[in-house]
Amino acid sequence: MSRDVSSISWFRRGLLGGLLGLSACGFRPLYGPITAADGSEAELEAELAAVRIGPLYDRTGQLLRRSLQRRMEESVPGTPARYLLNVNVDLGSEILGYRRDGTPTRIRFILNGSWNLNTIAMPPQRIAASGIPYRTIDSFNIPDLQFFSADTSRDAALARLMDDLSDEVSRQVAMALRRQKEVQATG
Repeated sequence: MSRDVSSISWFRRGLLGGLLGLSACGFRPLYGPITAADGSEAELEAELAAVRIGPLYDRTGQLLRRSLQRRMEESVPGTPARYLLNVNVDLGSEILGYRRDGTPTRIRFILNGSWNLNTIAMPPQRIAASGIPYRTIDSFNIPDLQFFSADTSRDAALARLMDDLSDEVSRQVAMALRRQKEVQATG
């Protein structure tokens, strides 16, 4: 038994050493904390706080805009605007299940979103844009004769979709701003 524990311990040490070696060559984990080129996370937070979210319409757009504002603008309050983020959203739905009388029992939402980031200066300069639309899917059940529950389930599914899209957009924007800072620092 002690032999197994010691082999696991050596494995963990080797794994940790390998990861530390990767960090020395500039490797950054995809889902790790996003920091600026010199390692200061505060600079990147200030850059994200300078991003303003363009107008989004209807209820889903309002949910997405608010979620993006929480992730970007509110990280460092009072930061002057330098960038404008425009997000395009395409929400579709499909019915997955039916009762015998033909009424739906389960609905799936499919959300496609793309974005572009420009400077606010005149003329605006493009900083970055999504290469391909991000797609996320969520679904909910429609219970029998419980309209309030169906509305609550629908609203929760839409909120999850918007949070997922805003997570991805804010991550991609942060990476684009980090790349821009690195390019400015080297050239």
